[in-house]
Amino acid sequence: MLRQVYEGLVDLEPGGLRVVPKLAESWTTSSDGRAWTFRLRSGVTFQDGSAFDAQSVVRNFDRARGLARFELGPLITSVTAPDSSSVVVTLTTSYAPFLATLAAGTFGIVNPACFALGPSWSTPGSRCAQGTGPFRFEPGAWRTGDTITLQRYTGYWGKDPDGRSLPYVDTLVFRAMRDDGARVSELRAANIAVALDVGPSSLAVVRADPNLAIRRRPSYDVSYLGIGSGVKPFDNADVRRAVALSIDRGTIVQTVYGGDARAASQLVPPGLLGYDDTIVEFTKYDANAAKKTLSDAGFAAGVTADLWYDATARSALPDPRRIAETIAADLAKIGIIVKLVQADSAAIAAAARAGTLALWIDDKTADRADPDDFFTGVSADPVSTELLRRARMELDPSKRGELYKQVTKMWQLDIPRIPLFHAAPPIALTRKLPGLIPQPIVGESFSGVWIGR
Repeated sequence: MLRQVYEGLVDLEPGGLRVVPKLAESWTTSSDGRAWTFRLRSGVTFQDGSAFDAQSVVRNFDRARGLARFELGPLITSVTAPDSSSVVVTLTTSYAPFLATLAAGTFGIVNPACFALGPSWSTPGSRCAQGTGPFRFEPGAWRTGDTITLQRYTGYWGKDPDGRSLPYVDTLVFRAMRDDGARVSELRAANIAVALDVGPSSLAVVRADPNLAIRRRPSYDVSYLGIGSGVKPFDNADVRRAVALSIDRGTIVQTVYGGDARAASQLVPPGLLGYDDTIVEFTKYDANAAKKTLSDAGFAAGVTADLWYDATARSALPDPRRIAETIAADLAKIGIIVKLVQADSAAIAAAARAGTLALWIDDKTADRADPDDFFTGVSADPVSTELLRRARMELDPSKRGELYKQVTKMWQLDIPRIPLFHAAPPIALTRKLPGLIPQPIVGESFSGVWIGR
């Protein structure tokens, strides 16, 4: 919903991961990579009609720097406005994920008149929720836990390729519906036009309805099997390799994902900087080789361990328990007997950081289009740690991509984690709704959507 009301200086291209201009028409970077100068788009107004200018951007940065959750805060030394259409952001050091962080959607530019009202400005009863986006929020339009209704902002600056003003539709209603089946039923009854993130169990119903269509978000997640390299016997690289060889990803793709996922050859999703096209498989499924590798490592009598998982379904892991059971069965075939332990994600993450878990299933869906999010916190190996540090500072995309590929190849040998799958979350919608472009992250924009016949 926020994506319809607020816009950032930069955005992601429709349906892709490349950073493109939004409220900033262009930008330049100093030779040391520390100073970023943004030239702002002219003719943009906030939804109360007031002008968007450089000072409003500076005030947004000043506010954000006071928030602990603003990742860029500690990196920024100053934000200045040389004139009404230019903003200069100076960092403490070169930081390659800078633009991707601004495009993540968590830093939409807010009308300074709103947050000047104090802490209550963003609450459900707020009388001030204004950005520069194609739809505006009206007081009283938020029914907590039920609906949020947005109206077309007639002063929106955006236009389509033919010069027509955006957005096309007058009203946009977001309904909160937790149950997947209920969303699809409402879609079939024409009570809603779009159902986001439909689960595999409902896809057959959608496919059977000639009035409905399925569009898929490009993959931007990875599920993986974590291995505690500090927990015996998984501190042995050959034991970790045996585990990797034992997993039949092809069967899981068909039985759990209904064929709507791809086996992951690495932690980085396809299409992202640093993805290595030369790596076709992380390891080839070979139960016999896995059993021999485990035996040669000195564990012919077998191994016992706990396998932790969070049963909460999400797009990357639509049925975590079934995936855990299937992996447990694969491991049993080579002599690794696991006990399944169900816990919430926070407990699993804490135990993994503490180094007390042997095996766990988890996933990563990043908030920004940058490879760094998929590498952080995976391994404490000093060589890969140094390569990742250099990659964060390298502004040349080709050089930066090669650094990530080096790390991927190292981890393919050391196996700190075993990549499992990249999912492509489906969106179900009526065929009368052209113009909706699925986004890998951030969320879809409805500014170019229209209602057909």
